[in-house]
Amino acid sequence: MAKYPKLFIPGPTHVSDDILDVLSTEQIGHRTPEISELIDSIVQDVKKVLYTNNNIYLVSHAATGLWEMGTKNSVLKGVLHCSNGAFSSKWALSSEKNGFYTENIEYEWGKGIKADHIDKKLSTGKFDVLAMVHNETSTGVMSNLEEISSLLKNKYPEVIWLVDAVSSMAGVKIDVDSLGIDFLLSSTQKAWGLPAGFSICSVSDKIIEKSLKIPNKGYFLDIQVYEKYYKKSQTPTTPSLPHMFALRKMLDKINLEGLDNRWNRHIEMSKYARNWAINHGQQLFPEQGCESYTLTCIKNIKNWDVNSIYEKLLSRGFRMDRGYGNLKGKVFRIPHMGNVYMNDLKEYLEIMDEIICQ
Repeated sequence: MAKYPKLFIPGPTHVSDDILDVLSTEQIGHRTPEISELIDSIVQDVKKVLYTNNNIYLVSHAATGLWEMGTKNSVLKGVLHCSNGAFSSKWALSSEKNGFYTENIEYEWGKGIKADHIDKKLSTGKFDVLAMVHNETSTGVMSNLEEISSLLKNKYPEVIWLVDAVSSMAGVKIDVDSLGIDFLLSSTQKAWGLPAGFSICSVSDKIIEKSLKIPNKGYFLDIQVYEKYYKKSQTPTTPSLPHMFALRKMLDKINLEGLDNRWNRHIEMSKYARNWAINHGQQLFPEQGCESYTLTCIKNIKNWDVNSIYEKLLSRGFRMDRGYGNLKGKVFRIPHMGNVYMNDLKEYLEIMDEIICQ
């Protein structure tokens, strides 16, 4: 029997036993041929997951650090943020605290980011960087990248585009090269289905070249430092080897499942969760057309006693989500990403049904 409840929260997500086993693999030296072979194999497969030829950095810290890697290596004039939830708002705050000229398009939580709003701001010429969250975990909103990509390609090709994909990378198809994303970042504790503490980013030639023009970036997050070690198939500092072994195992599982099957699995689970909510008389929190594929955020209009449901689910071996930030107590979220499959989702919702009907 598991020591802790199975996680049905949107991060960290459930880690499967085969991944947990790999985490205890014996260590290898971080400046050896073995580590370079491991990094090369991971990088090549991550490129396939992201449909990119961009460089891939493997980073042994939270994705919050990659927010600052992105801005520190790209902002000369100003950064335009789009805030439609807790995490996009925190990223904007990070830019302000770093001293960048920052403006923020603030959306009502539950709304998706719109290209015409970005166009109006970028037309002022005050910004050379756009930063946004693709899949806002706090609200379950997934914004349309294709519309924003078209805008940037056609009108603002010089603008560096930074995208947080923490809860969508490895769960939603993101064609990095087709979209033209300069810096795509994620951490491993959500759709990757690994423990927290490790991150991944895709880095374009455009931002690498821009980084050369920017002074006073420090050392730890300097893309030029990462480039030096990337060329040697190494990392600037001693990496978390357990995470690397686990990521290699997860990529093997993704290769076995097949990318199209993986994307479709997440889409089908999202449909199932949405239908379950609607059939129970509840309301989806995101505006129509912006619903996430990796988690479903439900507005509790039926006034269920979510705290009671939470306690009863705990007694059945599951940890439920009860909302995040400003939405805590007003919504609850159902994650369906990473190591969660349709049978897991159905089991969880069937137990919820039993509890609700008591």
